[in-house]
Amino acid sequence: MKILVTGASGLVGHKVVEVALKKGHEVYSFYREHAVKMGVPIMIDITDGEKLLKTVSQIKPHAIIHTAAYTDVDGCEANRDLAWRVNADATKKIAIASTENGSHMVYVSTDYVFDGEKGLYLEEDQPNPVNYYGFTKLKGEEFVKEHAVEWCIARTSVIYGWSLTGKLNFATWLINNLRQGKEIRALIDQYVSPTLNTNLAQMLLEIAERNITGVLHTAGATRVSRYEYATKLAEALNLRKELIKPATMSDIPWKAKRPRDSSLNVSKALNMLNAKPLSLDQALREMKKTMGIDGEACSILKLR
Repeated sequence: MKILVTGASGLVGHKVVEVALKKGHEVYSFYREHAVKMGVPIMIDITDGEKLLKTVSQIKPHAIIHTAAYTDVDGCEANRDLAWRVNADATKKIAIASTENGSHMVYVSTDYVFDGEKGLYLEEDQPNPVNYYGFTKLKGEEFVKEHAVEWCIARTSVIYGWSLTGKLNFATWLINNLRQGKEIRALIDQYVSPTLNTNLAQMLLEIAERNITGVLHTAGATRVSRYEYATKLAEALNLRKELIKPATMSDIPWKAKRPRDSSLNVSKALNMLNAKPLSLDQALREMKKTMGIDGEACSILKLR
């Protein structure tokens, strides 16, 4: 199967490429800044619509797994033009390209399309983003529905895991600080569904392989507060959890508003997929397994 992955150097994209190659697929790896060596690397700016359409038409992939995004929530608030071009307009162009080339499009979206007033959101619940990042990702969803013929919108939440580029996520930021003996603050009143990047990659690939369509919540299977997540991670990786101090959302001087409870109900994915959403305990065990042997982890965290 011929698969095109956008954001192939990113936290999710590089794992999708890795998993797809292991299963024998022909993989084309789109990246912008950080070169990748897996699959067929193609340096491209996905906001360049003309080049994007031309390149996709040359490849003619069976599936496009679109993981590339501008995910800095406060950054999106401050740089709205960039957020729109990357998260909304580029997604529209990829959706058009998928239709022109008969490709199944898998679009990675976010729990931040919801306002956080309810929690454990179902696929059918009405989105209502409270920040510009969530708004642009929701517009991306709408463009996929409008312009792609075969599509799946895969919403996820708080992705974590070992990175290819060294860019920190919540888990690796936490590990770095705790290993240095630094106190950190974690929120007791914001609830999410933390998602291990490897688990998400497996779900996304299965969606592409099976041509699954519609909206699907592909997040971790456990709803927790950021504080609970941080302490569980510290326990699993034998780090000093006493350095983790409780904080509330009102303590953080964010530019953009955050949803209070954007956790996702993953019952549909649990019933439908063979690569099922992992519980937090399962995912942390998987993450721990690669601490000493994963080259990415070693280079980023200087683990011994």
